[in-house]
Amino acid sequence: MKTSILKYTLLAGMACAVFSCTKLDETFYDRGTDDNFLKTEDELNAFANGAYANMRNYRDAYWKMNEVTTDETTVPSRGADWNEGGLWRVLISHQFPVTHQYINDMWNSIYQNGVNPINAILQKMDQSAIQLPTKDQIKAQMKVLRAFHFYLAMDAFGNIPIVTSFSQSEPPKNTPRAQAFTFIEKEILDNIQALPAELNTKNYGKVTKGMGFMLLARLYANAQVYTGTPRWNDCIRMCDSVTKQGYQLEADYFANFATKNESSKENIFVVPYDAINAKGMMLHYLTLHYNNRYTYGLPSAPWNGWCTLKAHYESYDNDDKRKTMFLVGQQYAQDGTPLKTEQGAPLIFTPEIKELANATQTEGVRIVKYEIQKNTPYSDQDNDLVIFRYADALMLKAECLLRTGQAGPALALVNEVRARNFATAKPLVTLTLDNLLAERGREFIWEGCRRQDLIRFGKWNGEWQFHPADAEFRKLFPIPQAQLDANPNLEQNPGYK
Repeated sequence: MKTSILKYTLLAGMACAVFSCTKLDETFYDRGTDDNFLKTEDELNAFANGAYANMRNYRDAYWKMNEVTTDETTVPSRGADWNEGGLWRVLISHQFPVTHQYINDMWNSIYQNGVNPINAILQKMDQSAIQLPTKDQIKAQMKVLRAFHFYLAMDAFGNIPIVTSFSQSEPPKNTPRAQAFTFIEKEILDNIQALPAELNTKNYGKVTKGMGFMLLARLYANAQVYTGTPRWNDCIRMCDSVTKQGYQLEADYFANFATKNESSKENIFVVPYDAINAKGMMLHYLTLHYNNRYTYGLPSAPWNGWCTLKAHYESYDNDDKRKTMFLVGQQYAQDGTPLKTEQGAPLIFTPEIKELANATQTEGVRIVKYEIQKNTPYSDQDNDLVIFRYADALMLKAECLLRTGQAGPALALVNEVRARNFATAKPLVTLTLDNLLAERGREFIWEGCRRQDLIRFGKWNGEWQFHPADAEFRKLFPIPQAQLDANPNLEQNPGYK
């Protein structure tokens, strides 16, 4: 299957040349005409595949911002490393400045690398006279993928511009969040039946019916946050639709995050990566100590940054197999030699982080959820980044059942997901919103949904280590000042100046 992924990545090069992190070069779309462009199915697929290749920006934008702002991930400054003038600390404490670079990066990732290229693809498809059996399917996939980007924007920023034309000349205005929700919902529902249902190599990493149903499930699970009106039963219905697509829980939790995780029967929607041709999967470099390069035979020193908080690490039962994703204690080279820090002290990772602004090299438990390829000449990895997986459909259904007074069936679903992680069964005996949130944290750490969970469960503005209680308005990020400066029709979110 990885060969097919490489093929689609390489085919996407034609579109990727323009769909980069910079502003779109509109003149590119004037170079082709209906007479010489999009005349074959390969050309059509290659053009559309640029939108999927751009999903590699997701990890360094929305994913990042929805992890470092939560109670499961932190980024201590270690001397000059990871200091950056306090950029990380203000995210961790939710003191979001309107000029923050990473908030603006997230906006650009969604619009410049997500929405705008898809609008260009759809416009070119409409202009093309090509008639192929797959044309309507690809258009439906592009519209649902665009809806996914709008969903990210709505989740992060609230009232957002809804732009559906690549040629729109008037700068867009904010669309109220509830109206954006309705647009996104309709866009998915209008196109979901045209999406491919087959779980095969051809559809891997692309928009499928399962992805569409899972996106609707997430939308409905958070509907009360987005619109003020809960949609628990609709979420249950969409989770059931995901189940009918044939996904299964993997017996091994970590199979979903393996180097060859394209064989997972659980993963619904992923971002395909490749160490040579589709670079960017470097989560291990975020967290490992410099000298962990000798643990895994890496070609260069990792960056010694991200780690989990002590309270989150200690929330795992010692018999929970998921706890093995964390590195704690003495670290070793591949030959068994105990590693040391650059100052010559034993390299022993400790759960406690005393000062966020002045941590030692060894403070903080490191997170290795994705399998690390050992003894490779490449810093990048082949693992595909998981966005949606079947376990979340089961857990969201459990949550909605619990919220609608059906605690028994909800508990059974949570324990179904939890069971694989214990050699000797340790099911939860009762289910409350609090212990369900905790279980979601243990199951979905580093999957980019913790901020959303904390908000939905009413815990986002509470206290945890390095995060004092904060104001309600910080459930939304500010509209970046750079975007307000560029578009006078945009309005800032309440509470921000």
